[in-house]
Amino acid sequence: MKDFFKNIAKKLVVAILTLEARIALARHKPQIIAVTGSVGKTATKDAIYAVVSGSFETRKSQKSMNSEIGLPLTILGLENAWSSLSGWWRNIWRGAMVAFVASGNQFPKWLVLEVGADHPRDIEKISHWLHPNIVVLTRMADVPVHIEYFKNTEEVLREKMFLARALKPKGTLIVNADDSYFMKTVRDLDAKKVFYGTSSLAEIKIIETGILYDNDFPTRPRGQYGILNVKNRTERIELNGVIGKHLMYSIATACAVASVLNVTNNLSDIFEQFDMPRGRMRLLKGKSGSIIIDDTYNSSPIACTEALKTLANLSVSGKKIAVLGDMKELGIHAEKAHRDIGKLAGEIVHTLITVGKLAKHIASGAREAGMSPDHILSFETSEQTIKAIADILHTGDVILVKGSQSMRMEKIVEVLLKDQNEAKNLLVRQEEEWQKR
Repeated sequence: MKDFFKNIAKKLVVAILTLEARIALARHKPQIIAVTGSVGKTATKDAIYAVVSGSFETRKSQKSMNSEIGLPLTILGLENAWSSLSGWWRNIWRGAMVAFVASGNQFPKWLVLEVGADHPRDIEKISHWLHPNIVVLTRMADVPVHIEYFKNTEEVLREKMFLARALKPKGTLIVNADDSYFMKTVRDLDAKKVFYGTSSLAEIKIIETGILYDNDFPTRPRGQYGILNVKNRTERIELNGVIGKHLMYSIATACAVASVLNVTNNLSDIFEQFDMPRGRMRLLKGKSGSIIIDDTYNSSPIACTEALKTLANLSVSGKKIAVLGDMKELGIHAEKAHRDIGKLAGEIVHTLITVGKLAKHIASGAREAGMSPDHILSFETSEQTIKAIADILHTGDVILVKGSQSMRMEKIVEVLLKDQNEAKNLLVRQEEEWQKR
């Protein structure tokens, strides 16, 4: 009964805040950039914000607030009140002030919004009232995250495309030219399109990308670079403190937005200061002179594959280690998806550590790939893992840590940090509400 009333209260709060957000949009008429896809949404949203906010007053979705409650909160400029009833009442009051009282100069000219779909009709319902000026499509996947709640990949794609079809007249659709799912689906859409990627069709083209190493320590990675052609202008972009060639797609998307808006700022300077979201391929200093690749925000088959490929491409003096947790919400695809990740990991890493019941299939896949069982460890939880691997790292080692949000893999990263006191400044899910869980 308690849960029943809790769900009723939640639906009521969502309905009120959504109404306030719709009124605010109607009154203030901001320009809207909306981002969707299976992977890369948050990094792409933050990269776009870095470009747009340099020229216009802009607000973005905080962290990954992309749901039916996250979008109204972002539009109204409100914080998540978590489980605080009084906090939600304050949000409703403040939302009313924004919707009915605030003047135009108190509202941002641009909104950069991340739009996700955990269940069928999530984006369909949003598309009835959110009509962006620019829609960005990042990347689909053969086995998308949350597919457990959909019939198949095509149904996930259909849900994502509701946002593209909600585009305002004369709006612009920015599409990953390397993604066959989106390219096939946008073909018949009547909208201005800008393509990005490595394909010959891309107007914003990724020409080259590679790993940056420390000048004094040639086996110590420090970031990722990319060379992009932006409407016949060559830009060299360097990202410090993160790694992975797939991150350059987020940068290319932001460059595409810059070209649409005729933003002439020096893009290389903008991204030199760009701070990639926490838990997304962040390079952190580990114990005993090691390096941690912190990719603990979430996990899916395509994202985990990209992370492992990045680890494979590294030149390091020590061991390559991967700590991989369950990938949730994959439904009937779960066992095969985990086993396939294990086969890939078995070809790349010296030591594999799995966390969770599903991740045991990763261990099985690695053994099938010929990896020695002596180099594979499996645990049920992140807490069990912490006790067993606290002293695993040595000078020159690189350790990738990745898993779904509910696996709390950031707890493992915390004990591996060179300075654990820095955890609150470096890791995901450090808010008090998360720490209680």
